[in-house]
Amino acid sequence: MEQHLKNRKKMLIIDFIRVPILWGRSFKEFVGFDLEHKYFFRIFFDNKYRQDNFKPEKRIEELRLRMEEYSDGGFGSGIFSTKELFDECKKELDFYNKYLNI
Repeated sequence: MEQHLKNRKKMLIIDFIRVPILWGRSFKEFVGFDLEHKYFFRIFFDNKYRQDNFKPEKRIEELRLRMEEYSDGGFGSGIFSTKELFDECKKELDFYNKYLNI
């Protein structure tokens, strides 16, 4: 599935990112943006489910709250480090902001 998405990204049909497996109500792995038709989509790693035309506004708010929580607690070290979680949220938030106003 990832190779298929990478091929479509090379052809400038879509752009996508990999997100944490436990995301939302289901197990999703990829969030993308269709560059031709201008909509966001979510897709399972095995392509058994795909949701087109979802609105990321609610997810953006969740990410902002989570980033505040991670940055307020400090980043710590070792197993309690939240720096990696903060970076994942920032990457996903940047992806949404990149395509939200297109």
